[in-house]
Amino acid sequence: MFGGRGRPDLRISQSLGAFAGPGEEISPLHVFFGVSNTGSEEVEVSRVYVCAKGRSVHEGGFGGAPTLPFTLAPGASIRFHTRARALATDLKEAGYDGRPRVRLVVEDALGSRREKNFRFRVDEYLRLKDE
Repeated sequence: MFGGRGRPDLRISQSLGAFAGPGEEISPLHVFFGVSNTGSEEVEVSRVYVCAKGRSVHEGGFGGAPTLPFTLAPGASIRFHTRARALATDLKEAGYDGRPRVRLVVEDALGSRREKNFRFRVDEYLRLKDE
């Protein structure tokens, strides 16, 4: 369940970034996602994926994500990531290019879902050097 009085309320965030490495090195570009339970009850997250036009295009393989299903207590949050180029590849293979509108979808054990819409630069991120 999402939102409402006495029920879990998940907030989802999305950003781009990289990890700092040894010396002055940085990692390839990643897409970071955050899920926070701002409600008063715990929520069991059962599925997390990126979709475009209602169709899943990237599911699983998120770095830093706990094994599904997992429970988020009130006030708890998680952060996970995927390489921007990997997501761009999945979108391209699904027939998308340019800057399609995509969304991160988080579903709970009861089938309720919360979504975060964002635009993603498929062609630009496919050109990234991904070392």
